[in-house]
Amino acid sequence: MEKQLSATLRQYEVFVAIAETLHFGQAAANLGVAQPALTQQLKHLETVFGGALLFDRNRRRVMLTDFGRALLPEARALLQQARRVEAVAEAARTGQRGRIELAYVGSASYAGILGRLLREFRAGAADVDLILRELDMDLQISEIVAGRLDAGFVRLPLSGVPDTLLTRTVHSEDILLAVPPDHRLAEAPSVTMASLREESFIFSHLGPDMGFAACAYQLCADAGFAPRVAHRAPQFTAIVNFVSAGLGVAFVPASAARMKDAGVTFLPIKDATVNSRIGLAYLQDPTNPVLRRLLDAVEPES
Repeated sequence: MEKQLSATLRQYEVFVAIAETLHFGQAAANLGVAQPALTQQLKHLETVFGGALLFDRNRRRVMLTDFGRALLPEARALLQQARRVEAVAEAARTGQRGRIELAYVGSASYAGILGRLLREFRAGAADVDLILRELDMDLQISEIVAGRLDAGFVRLPLSGVPDTLLTRTVHSEDILLAVPPDHRLAEAPSVTMASLREESFIFSHLGPDMGFAACAYQLCADAGFAPRVAHRAPQFTAIVNFVSAGLGVAFVPASAARMKDAGVTFLPIKDATVNSRIGLAYLQDPTNPVLRRLLDAVEPES
């Protein structure tokens, strides 16, 4: 069976360059090739089309044949499409185009950092399909490790997770004490840890070495006492509601004070020894170019 010849994009470039200049020497210069090589490419293209000539040429002039005029618009369209494909490929390679699925704990949204980081990231990646999901930390970790989630905004620290799960701190904030409005400390400008020894606390449902709960336990340990935990809740909104109901007091990140109509009083802790940190969790050596671009855009907080 006779092998069928096919044309290359380069040969179509040669054809269009000659058609636009009607001068072999000028077309060769524009393409940065020697004129004999240009002529050879054109001859190959004409061979692909069964020997049909694209140009009527002699020593004095070069003109498109009827066949060449019919082919020229399609050749230009083909080259434009090829350039679009190359542009899309480059955008996908550099993470300016593609898809990324991120999760976040609810408290990251009212901390302000989530909106700011995503706004800055989107400014340079408008063609990225961004999927956002609010998930508890334990679900985020399992989804990231399973490869069903690219990354997640979590409260640090993490504990008991695979070594391949990395984190990058993106935000830190003070820890406040939330008390009911009729609490004995509600009118105080601030509190000390020593004044909280006998309080009943509302804590996160996470263990003592995970997320914000680890920070709260560390505060108490540094002050020399173990907290008396009366209730637990998975979200800061629920924790603040429990405080409002008079079920106890709670440590919360400073951004929790932005909750509208919280019905509680937020007090600074004068001798707090730790801050609360939000981090971006992701698997080591990410393959998604969009995630790599996000990591490049997110500067670790010292």
